Amino acid sequence: MENTKITIVGTGSWGTALAISFHNAGKSVTLWGRRAEYVTELCAQRCSAYLPGISIPKTLPITSNIKEISASKVILWTAPVQQSQQLMESLKEYIPSNCPIVLCSKGLELQTQKPLSKLFENCLKNPIGVLSGPNYADEIANGLPAASTLAFKNLELANQISQLLRHKAFRIYAYDDVVGVELAAALKNVIAIAAGIVIGKELGKNCLAALITRASAEISRLICTFGGQKETIQTLAGIGDLVLTCSNEKSRNTSLGVALAQGLSLEKILNARKSVTEGVPTTKVAFDLAQQHKIHTPIISAVYSVLHEKKSIDDVLSLLLNNQHDREFE
Repeated sequence: MENTKITIVGTGSWGTALAISFHNAGKSVTLWGRRAEYVTELCAQRCSAYLPGISIPKTLPITSNIKEISASKVILWTAPVQQSQQLMESLKEYIPSNCPIVLCSKGLELQTQKPLSKLFENCLKNPIGVLSGPNYADEIANGLPAASTLAFKNLELANQISQLLRHKAFRIYAYDDVVGVELAAALKNVIAIAAGIVIGKELGKNCLAALITRASAEISRLICTFGGQKETIQTLAGIGDLVLTCSNEKSRNTSLGVALAQGLSLEKILNARKSVTEGVPTTKVAFDLAQQHKIHTPIISAVYSVLHEKKSIDDVLSLLLNNQHDREFE
């Protein structure tokens, strides 16, 4: 599979970073975007507003030609989750029937309350996988060492695709829990908003560590409820991504939490951003699912109260800190 043609759908920070990383590693990769005018700008300027300060190699193909989708042997999907169903519907007739699709976007679809893999499986017969891990886009683009989890239901296929994608600066480990990896990736964004509030309120490192640990239990409960594996929280896609994202303001979701803690409104924060902050819609879906299935998720509920019920952060923190169970595993 060494010269297999890889098409990356989505020209945001993550899609562009992956394209640069794979291209610099000598892989056959094309970056595809739906907005022709933006693709033309990328081709001319060879830099992205989503990845400031990082040059795009002149030899990396960038296109909006839909025929490039038809030539794909592997597709990596990095379009935002909330825009993905509409885009997938417009592209599905061009996607080769046996072409594996690797979902690299993190979130839960607001209208259907489903992970992206379920939406794709309902419309396509292609093998659907998920790539997730503790990966900041700029570091991947700059060739710094990183690792990630790649899950397909078929572990042999996961091994094949991971061997195709991995290179010396990007380790990729095969796994078979698609729904678990996808839920861990999505729910991590919710917890990152809570982490940002902890950072913005200067509640300390002890509090942040406790938050991450207790949040991992909430994520694990949701994963198991929806058929995932309990061990998935221990993977790069689980605790690895959770620790990275919650540890500093480089994450869009964490920085949003910091801004909320400093008194800015959600609307003002989102209006000032170019990139999508997936944790906001995902919080609503996660809260609704937890309520429907009677899953104990106090941190997710707290974030929901701040974002979608407009409750005071101080009031929500007070309630959360006073909500003490006697046993850790409960």
